[in-house]
Amino acid sequence: MKKSIIALAALGTLALGGWKYWQQQQWVTTDNAYVKADVTLVSPEVSGRVTHLFVRDNQWVKAGDPLFQIDDQDYQANVNISQAAIAVAQSALANNASRMQLQQVSIEQAKTAIEGASANAQFQQSERQRFQKLLKSASVSQTAFDHQNTQAINAKANLKNARLALDAAHQQLNTLAAEREQLNAQLKQAQSKLALNTIALQRTLVKAPVDGFIANRQVQEGKFVQPGMGTITLIPETVWLNANFKETQLNHLIAGQAVDVRLDMYPDTVIAGLIDSITPATGAQFSMIPPQNATGNFVKVVQRVPVKITLTLPDSLKGRVYPGLSAVVSIALQP
Repeated sequence: MKKSIIALAALGTLALGGWKYWQQQQWVTTDNAYVKADVTLVSPEVSGRVTHLFVRDNQWVKAGDPLFQIDDQDYQANVNISQAAIAVAQSALANNASRMQLQQVSIEQAKTAIEGASANAQFQQSERQRFQKLLKSASVSQTAFDHQNTQAINAKANLKNARLALDAAHQQLNTLAAEREQLNAQLKQAQSKLALNTIALQRTLVKAPVDGFIANRQVQEGKFVQPGMGTITLIPETVWLNANFKETQLNHLIAGQAVDVRLDMYPDTVIAGLIDSITPATGAQFSMIPPQNATGNFVKVVQRVPVKITLTLPDSLKGRVYPGLSAVVSIALQP
């Protein structure tokens, strides 16, 4: 009887070993697999104290939903200052335009003055020449000639002054034009500052950049936050699997191959999946200090290569599969 029991046990062990060997020939399996997702860390783009929190832990939010409000008083004041600077620049431009119009009038007046001075200078010069002839014939006195000569000289000087006045008027107009360019630049600068300050004001209301569940919330009312600080993590509903297969198993795997997945959280449910892609390097290559086996003694270790697997979740599991969950992946080698 004892021999029969030993024989049966040996036979059972052989059968189990044979079954496991047959399974290994039919399937490629790994339990080094974990659920992954495009986790989004929300960070504010401006600094300040949080005045209001709009969400609660584990809540589902959509892209654009408000998450929390940062105190906006300083940012609103900056917007008001920028708006005032724009008003000042616009007023200065309006004043400049008015002065340019007046200067155009002054230029026209200077041109008219030149025409009058030129005519008078020609007339006085003609009279001087006439008086000079009369002086030779003793028809006029020397005093009369000297007076006319003075009139001609003064008329010529007045013409020169009129031309100088026109040049000065043109120079003043050019100065006003240069001033206008500067004022336009100041206006654009003020408008740019307003745009930046408006953007900063809008950013005091922090919104969800993507759809997802609120997780790892590290912000509450009264907390001071600043750019780059992690405040809320958004977990999307779309997940996939990262399975780390041994390098000796890779020759059996190709993109598009069907996969059976069992999550440790739901061991009785088989989830269908497909191999999306195979990472073109072992996982060790992405560690902080990649292994260097060029010198000294080393122990050979079978390397693992990450394989991305997309999942087709049943309706009962949608929204209930979370990043970080463990899984067992099985891939049939034969149909």
